[in-house]
Amino acid sequence: MNDPEVARLRRLRLAALRVRALAIAHGATRTAAKEPLFSRMACATWRIARVASGRLRAHPYARYQKDPSVVILAGYRALAWFLALFGSNRVRALGMCSAPLGRLARQLDDARALTWTPALSDTLGRSQAELRTLMQALAFETRSGSDVERLPMHGSSAPEARRGEVPAFEGDWPYLAF
Repeated sequence: MNDPEVARLRRLRLAALRVRALAIAHGATRTAAKEPLFSRMACATWRIARVASGRLRAHPYARYQKDPSVVILAGYRALAWFLALFGSNRVRALGMCSAPLGRLARQLDDARALTWTPALSDTLGRSQAELRTLMQALAFETRSGSDVERLPMHGSSAPEARRGEVPAFEGDWPYLAF
């Protein structure tokens, strides 16, 4: 593992921990206590942080194995709880989490594209797919009622999309053998 990959994995781990703190803080508020998207987001970002930490701890140099400091993690938690105070309703809280989740997805894309290890690339690829479906569900939940009715389901423009249904993944095509 080279220095740019170490720096990229550290940035990825910090971004994942930041989004995780935000998801936990919003999920613990009274307005969004029963929202499963926050727990899904916290679990997905925790897995990304664990993969990055495990890869960094396997490095032979001790200075590359360092975890983020307690001060940084406490700062992320404090900022997340402060932002959660302004999430007055469930849709606003979900909207506040969608932008950091998008930034994390872009960093994950970069880390996966530039890694040399096939096992790490495979693991990050599974996390990429999970984040894409999570971001799609967030976009679906934060739309207003009129936009939800126009959301295509399973590649069609069917207006029968209902609230609570997650639209299909865009690569979810049926298998066609010729």
